[in-house]
Amino acid sequence: MIRLLAILVLLAGLAACGGNVAPAPQEQFYRLQAVPLADAGAAAGLAVGRFSADSIYAERPLVYGDPGDPHTARQYHYHLWLYPPAQLVRDHLAQTLGARQADFAERRIEGRVLRFDRVGRQAVVELELRVVQGREAIFDRRYAAEETASGDGLRAHVEASERALATIYGRFLADLRTRR
Repeated sequence: MIRLLAILVLLAGLAACGGNVAPAPQEQFYRLQAVPLADAGAAAGLAVGRFSADSIYAERPLVYGDPGDPHTARQYHYHLWLYPPAQLVRDHLAQTLGARQADFAERRIEGRVLRFDRVGRQAVVELELRVVQGREAIFDRRYAAEETASGDGLRAHVEASERALATIYGRFLADLRTRR
């Protein structure tokens, strides 16, 4: 009888624990919104080709760091980009320039995502952008920009990332204009 009573108490305790478990957080997905550039003439005739990213930037979770610890980067578990950053940036650049995407176009912009971070309230973006003609890179440069988010939330971070990308695109287009 004591054994049966102990088992019932144990089962009642386990049932009570099960009712107090919080549900797992919902995954949140973020995308970039492009604003077409009216003055994208420097990129006329260029398609947007392949973009790549290495390490944690090849994955969908948003990457963040601590301003007091620049040697460490972490990933959010439930906050994800809709696509990996290389694809997001490629799509965003093509929409911003009003260019077609074509991996094997004769003249194309290719790129690599070097950083795409949230550090405190800063969106930190670094890209390598190049213009390729055939198989030869005729222009290759790194660009970096930081923008402060308007708030603490991740939506504000995404908007700051869009502004950082716009800054980079502007510098890239200015460099293309001076090359012509």
